[in-house]
Amino acid sequence: MGFHKSSMEIKLKDGHVLTAYCRRLSGDATYSELDLDEFLGTKKGQFAWGCTDFSTHSADVDLHLEGPTNEPMLHAHLDDGTGNMQDSEVNLASCIKNIDGNLRFMDCF
Repeated sequence: MGFHKSSMEIKLKDGHVLTAYCRRLSGDATYSELDLDEFLGTKKGQFAWGCTDFSTHSADVDLHLEGPTNEPMLHAHLDDGTGNMQDSEVNLASCIKNIDGNLRFMDCF
């Protein structure tokens, strides 16, 4: 299950740090942060899990909760390696989970 289904106040800080209040097994919620630059990079103008430092190759980074289930979609203009910027998006719920109140990257590739 994606972290967004058990988290509140999901935000992006400094263009690369995911923040949220995540529900614990006990039912209470705790503040958690996860630096996306440690797990998310770019390849040819697209987001790439398992790479690093996407924020150094991006502009106009924004997080939106989209669709009927509020999927956490990260949007940005990413350098394609030739100096051109391309629109890209990635669903953060595909690789990030809430583990007892903590945002955690989970291998997903």
